[in-house]
Amino acid sequence: MKEVLWCFTYVKERTLRENYKEVYKLWRERNPVARINLDAKALLNHKNYILKAQRLTAVEIDEIRENIRLEIGEAIEDYTNEVNSDRTDANGIEYQKRDKDNENTDCGKAQINKHPSTQGEQHTVKNKLKEDLQIM
Repeated sequence: MKEVLWCFTYVKERTLRENYKEVYKLWRERNPVARINLDAKALLNHKNYILKAQRLTAVEIDEIRENIRLEIGEAIEDYTNEVNSDRTDANGIEYQKRDKDNENTDCGKAQINKHPSTQGEQHTVKNKLKEDLQIM
């Protein structure tokens, strides 16, 4: 019974939907000789019976979910750590180069003070639009 719920919960956590055919494939991989005459629909019915008749306690179901989340989380964490370490190395070198270029040319400061009058012009345009709206 726990195995059936484990498979359903695993597929649901992994794919964010409950596809009973995928669950059956997973269950059959994990239990190749158990209940040979059981098909995907019967496995779904068995899961529904377990939940409806409360054959497993809420604590046992929570344990199953927590174990699956830990298992999936470790797999995802390993993958993201590999990807992020590659990005950090590449971005770190790029940012260091950019910082050195900015220190040498001071282009960051020049760009900020390049057009000081644009704010004043925008302010007058806004005021003119307000006056036009009030006249109408």
